[in-house]
Amino acid sequence: STDRSDTLGCGADSENSITWTKGEMLGRGAYGTVYCGLTNQGQLIAVKQVSLDTSNPKDAKGEYSRLQEEVELLKTLRHINIVGFLGTSLYQHVVSIFMEYVPGGSIASILHRFGPLPERVLALYTQQILEGVAFLHLNRVIHRDLKGNNVMLMPTGVIKLIDFGCARRLSYVNHTGSNSGDLLKSVHGTPYWMAPEVINETGYGSKSDIWSVGCTVFEMATGKPPLAHMNRMAALFFIGAQSGLMPSLPDGFSEHAKNFVQFCLTSDQRLRPSAEQLLRHSFLPRNQTGVNTCRTRNCCCHSKGHLTMKPLSSSSAHLCWVVHFYPAATPRAEPGGVWASPCPACHCDNICPPLQAAGWTVGVFCGLHGS
Repeated sequence: STDRSDTLGCGADSENSITWTKGEMLGRGAYGTVYCGLTNQGQLIAVKQVSLDTSNPKDAKGEYSRLQEEVELLKTLRHINIVGFLGTSLYQHVVSIFMEYVPGGSIASILHRFGPLPERVLALYTQQILEGVAFLHLNRVIHRDLKGNNVMLMPTGVIKLIDFGCARRLSYVNHTGSNSGDLLKSVHGTPYWMAPEVINETGYGSKSDIWSVGCTVFEMATGKPPLAHMNRMAALFFIGAQSGLMPSLPDGFSEHAKNFVQFCLTSDQRLRPSAEQLLRHSFLPRNQTGVNTCRTRNCCCHSKGHLTMKPLSSSSAHLCWVVHFYPAATPRAEPGGVWASPCPACHCDNICPPLQAAGWTVGVFCGLHGS
């Protein structure tokens, strides 16, 4: 069914406003429902809708304004492994957050359809998840809700993270986490992916996402997150009290895979590795890490305009190679189809801000789109 048109990301009286029409429901989460939308420009988008808490309209609208500011910041983040934010709107006490549409479905739905993943595919997906997480952390964004339902798979084999950055703000917008003493409610009702410090409320940082990465890898490998045999409250107390070792991957997986998950599930977040460190782990495909130019700080020191990078995606169905930096004023082509411009289809034009400010561009060869 369709709904009335609304305005995407700007005022209704703006000449450049984009209207959209609501389509079918794509999913339902702790803070709202996600729909497919069609814009008046013919583009499919994903729209998350959250009802404002009407018991205190003034505070709720204040929280919406802060959410709007956060989304404006998230709109500037572009990476092949994260879903792009497009904007927000408020209409009749309903907040709409507009995002890039990913047609493939979530990892959770893939597991439901095909069962647990073989280790080779598991490693390929894990690497891309880490690439997205590392990019978010570099930009001081914490995901806060990593799990199979929030990891999307494109038909091309490219992983995209969704629902990052806004979880805490959304809890205030619709009052689910403001004054409630119910921990399960305030933390999305998904304790199986939650780090001990989150449950104990001793500090939520980037390392909390790493714990969730380990749980998501476990989920992809076995079909369920760690401790899924326990009810939610029992799992909550087990993780929070650190009353025992977290389960390891089954014997059918390599020691590299088991070690990777074990590293992620280190109870002390001070000893837990970062996404950058995990990208060098032996579990991940060899010679295919350190692939994102935005994530690679060292690129800022290459003043001569020549930097060889590695594949932007390790998926066999989608190979994007970031190869050289050139001054933007002197675009040139290299043998093998390497051009001094980004691939417009997959937005793999990430470049660190210092180089971008200096007028540099990035050369990309996209194996999928052939440009």
